Amino acid sequence: MELFPYAEYRPFQREIYQKVVEALKRGRAALINAPTGIGKTSAVLAAAVEFMLETRIPVHYAVRTRAELEAPVRELARIISLGVDIDYVVIKSRQDMCCYSELKKLGYLEFLAECSLLKRLGKCAYYPPRDVEAPLKNVGTYVKFLCAAKSCPYEYARKKLENAEVTISTYYYVFGRDGGGVKNKVVIIDEAHSVFDAVIHLNSIKISERELRQAYREARKYGFVEEAAGVYRLYTFVKKVSGHVDLGDVISLLADLDVDNAVREITKIKSMNRLNPFTPLVLISELKEALKGGLRYYAQIEEAEGLKALALYPVDPAAVVKEALRGAYSVVYISGTLPVRLFADNLGLAEYDELDVPFNAYIPRANYLTIIDVGVTTKYSERTEEMYYQIAHRLAVCINASPRGVLAVFPSYDVMRGVRKYLKVTIPHWYEDRDEVEWEGLPEKFFLGGVARGRYTEGVEYTKNGVNLLSTVVIVGVPYPEPSPYLDRRVAMLKPRLGERAWSAVYLYQAMVSVRQAVGRLFRKPEDRGVIVLLDRRYAEPELWNSLSDLVEGALVVNHVEEAVEDVERFFNAWSKDAK
Repeated sequence: MELFPYAEYRPFQREIYQKVVEALKRGRAALINAPTGIGKTSAVLAAAVEFMLETRIPVHYAVRTRAELEAPVRELARIISLGVDIDYVVIKSRQDMCCYSELKKLGYLEFLAECSLLKRLGKCAYYPPRDVEAPLKNVGTYVKFLCAAKSCPYEYARKKLENAEVTISTYYYVFGRDGGGVKNKVVIIDEAHSVFDAVIHLNSIKISERELRQAYREARKYGFVEEAAGVYRLYTFVKKVSGHVDLGDVISLLADLDVDNAVREITKIKSMNRLNPFTPLVLISELKEALKGGLRYYAQIEEAEGLKALALYPVDPAAVVKEALRGAYSVVYISGTLPVRLFADNLGLAEYDELDVPFNAYIPRANYLTIIDVGVTTKYSERTEEMYYQIAHRLAVCINASPRGVLAVFPSYDVMRGVRKYLKVTIPHWYEDRDEVEWEGLPEKFFLGGVARGRYTEGVEYTKNGVNLLSTVVIVGVPYPEPSPYLDRRVAMLKPRLGERAWSAVYLYQAMVSVRQAVGRLFRKPEDRGVIVLLDRRYAEPELWNSLSDLVEGALVVNHVEEAVEDVERFFNAWSKDAK
């Protein structure tokens, strides 16, 4: 029984569906890269559910953010409406699924302590969860129904996780510290281009000097003198040191510091006094516990707004991904901006099925104009005031030539600030480091200055009534991540396996994802039209040209974007005539 939930396929949907079916039948990994708007979710999920009904091998669909849960939930509801009986479960964070609205206002750790206390005292009206059938329409309806049934949505979902035929969750339940449980399952990783960053975020540990100071004061207040002295030593270390730190130094400071008993006793005392039972000593306990595991960390002292923090990051996020997915029957990675080869290099995938739909196979060539300006660069050694001025001048030309919104994407906040002081913008405009955009009230023409991997370029829709409000995306420089000892350590980890490709697997990978994410703001469906401007001579060099061939093939290569103004005007005039 074919379970595709729509009357007809969009372009490339059938190919995606068939590629996933073939991969699942052979128990192989599949890498599916196709531009936004094709309908990857419905095609992939339909293929996986069909396979599940034939084989009884469960499916786990994982997304990065809570908002991204909606699409697979909606598509699964459509599949179920075809008349199939599926045991499903949807899960996100405990706090997001809590029925007590007042508890959602607490900090997450404070919430966990309060939640635990309510359950322990038998005062949670929704615990233990009831065994009910929750209808599937969208995530909000699912949670509200369970609350109305006096069944804690989170505990209900946790109870069903092991045996559900289809699970839809955030990444945490696959890659977080409490993740796992995907053995002998089909796992679908949505937005796969972001999985390494997500794994770093989920498995990082950070404790600030403020939290250490609070932990020290609380240990002293409740009479745990030895523990207080140990916390103070860690606090002093964080205050004195900067940059990269030897992980062995951190481990030695924690070796004789046992706060578990203090946490238990302080929690008990605070509960008896009707206080929130959270204590910041929990953070130190979690730090110790994490360092006992097999995960290798990179440690550094960070500083923001005059305060320092001890931060630990996984050295090899790809190893975390592989370990979390060990034992899965098959894994399907899907994305709209996935550099397939670099991604496979990172994971060390030797055999996989692949479907990579190029940008120019989905967006008609007549619908976009790409310009490469080789007269400027943001290469670190050439970042001068004169270069910033030249970039600002080119941005002004792009803004003047564009009939609608312009999104400029900078490689870093420093470059954005360097250019901004020379750019005079008279139309409504916003910059990511200082402004809050009025998304609902964007005018017909506007300018946005954002940074790669920032909130203006990932997960944002610049559409209104189905019409894209952007007409131009300008990518200033090449959005490589800023070099850092941490990223260099990741390169060193990959070098024995990848050799010279190790640098590309870390730095080039992130740059290519960022470029495609930015372009993806302009093209949400095949009918969209717009101009892509790449302000850096490196885009005309072989490495980047080959990596972005589907975007730059047929591009105008100019010494100054002014040389292409007539081409831009012709492009937009043709667009205007077609619209009429």
